[in-house]
Amino acid sequence: MRRFRITPLRLATAIVISSGVSVGVAYAATLGLGSNKLFAWSQTLTKGTCNQTSTTGDDTYVQQLNPTSTAGGTATTLTISPIAATQDYAFIRFNLSGCSIPTTGGADSAVLTVNVRTAGADTISLFPVTSSWSSSTLTWNGVSGLTIGSTATGTFSASSTGTKTVTVTTDVDNAIKAGNLWGWELRATSGTASVAIGAAENGTAANRPSMTLSYEK
Repeated sequence: MRRFRITPLRLATAIVISSGVSVGVAYAATLGLGSNKLFAWSQTLTKGTCNQTSTTGDDTYVQQLNPTSTAGGTATTLTISPIAATQDYAFIRFNLSGCSIPTTGGADSAVLTVNVRTAGADTISLFPVTSSWSSSTLTWNGVSGLTIGSTATGTFSASSTGTKTVTVTTDVDNAIKAGNLWGWELRATSGTASVAIGAAENGTAANRPSMTLSYEK
């Protein structure tokens, strides 16, 4: 371990440490400060991918018109509607436990993919959920008890059918550090149509939500 001695005087010191890259491995520099000494050492980071599919996914939608219904948890499509008095919100999450990423790890990139099955001139916004929920029990009445971010992570247009993607790297990185990913609430923030996206229970695999994840630990 190389040690750098600094004088007792306050001194701004710039240290440039070269990095080495190989497949699946990166090197990061860490600095430690003693009473009058500055230490530098390297830490090996393992990089990998842990893509998520319906096998690790959980999703549902809740209905304002049926505020105690849990039927969305077994639906093959998730309805999202901004229509007054009949609003529907969708929820999607993935279980990352199989990725074995410690809370000291993080996400380099994460992209959520959904498939619009019923189109409408709506903008769908994703809001991060940071409290627990399950598709088998979540209802419209239960949404008020969840912790949901007030700022949208991203949006997509539901004006045409097919695959839509949203970058969710920051949310997944925060979730890794917190120990659980509770996913997103999807709701229409503009438009007047009722739209639908494929659910984890959809009979066609390509219609189901998925997420690509690149991480380091």
